[in-house]
Amino acid sequence: MRRRGLVLGGALLPLAALAQAPWPQRPIRIVIPYPPGGASDIIARMLAPHLTESLGQTVVVENRPGANGFIAGELVARAAPDGYTLLMANAGPNGMGPALYGSRTPYDARRDFAPVMAVSVVPQIMAVHPDVPVRNVPEFLGYVKEMQGRMSYGSAGIGSAGHMAMELLKSLTGVELTHVPYRGSSPSTADLIAGVIPVNFDTVPVLLPHHRAGRVRGIAVSSRDRVPEAPELAAIAETVPGFETVSWGGILAPAATPKSVVERLNAALRAAMTRPDVAGPLAAQGVQPQSGSPEAFGAYVESELQKWTEVVQRMGLRPE
Repeated sequence: MRRRGLVLGGALLPLAALAQAPWPQRPIRIVIPYPPGGASDIIARMLAPHLTESLGQTVVVENRPGANGFIAGELVARAAPDGYTLLMANAGPNGMGPALYGSRTPYDARRDFAPVMAVSVVPQIMAVHPDVPVRNVPEFLGYVKEMQGRMSYGSAGIGSAGHMAMELLKSLTGVELTHVPYRGSSPSTADLIAGVIPVNFDTVPVLLPHHRAGRVRGIAVSSRDRVPEAPELAAIAETVPGFETVSWGGILAPAATPKSVVERLNAALRAAMTRPDVAGPLAAQGVQPQSGSPEAFGAYVESELQKWTEVVQRMGLRPE
């Protein structure tokens, strides 16, 4: 019996050694809920090389679009809690979407993830195709009313930040527009530039270059105040009191990821976000770089879930 115990004990030693092996031992992937080209994709790809340098393992970015961002979220929620599969979370599938879909969301936005760190807050731009004869919010609202419900708008998907921003504007002003959801920022922006849709909400990094190039006409920003990168664009709140919504981004890991792994990831992200060659270019694109503890990010996500649950209930929104 004693010999058998020694044999079994010896067989368990490699497993114990593996469990105590320093993390990371292999490549890490950051899963993006949308196609390439959106704010989440831009930020993750800027962070990846610096995380690779800091952690000593390759950090790759993987786009998994579809189902309003829920495909990527479910993939990470169901992944092994070992720190090798991370989610580039954002306001749509991790704050607004769960508030809109409730129990139909394929994961529990509160229980299925371990917060690592917030990395960005990003205002949105409301932009129109240049053929739309409006240049500011009052003109836009008047034009939409003249169209008597015949005007549509695009977004990155049902429950996305752009979708919820326009629905909030509709509820505060009484205008009527028909929602045209897309599978991410890139296709909705392409159709805005082509004139397939007349108006769209999307983040500053996505729409500001097209506004500056004249491919679209920025009308206003969704944040409470104007953004330094485009001071010519008024805040919608200047015309519609109480209007304010921003997109945000952050890293989530599967629930039950070891605290030591979360803390090392947090430290690497903090170091990356304070680098001038990361924070500077992001700020120039209208991204407000963030940093902080896992606990602070968890509290922020909880506040967003509560906020948008109240908004959805107040507006009587239902999944389309």
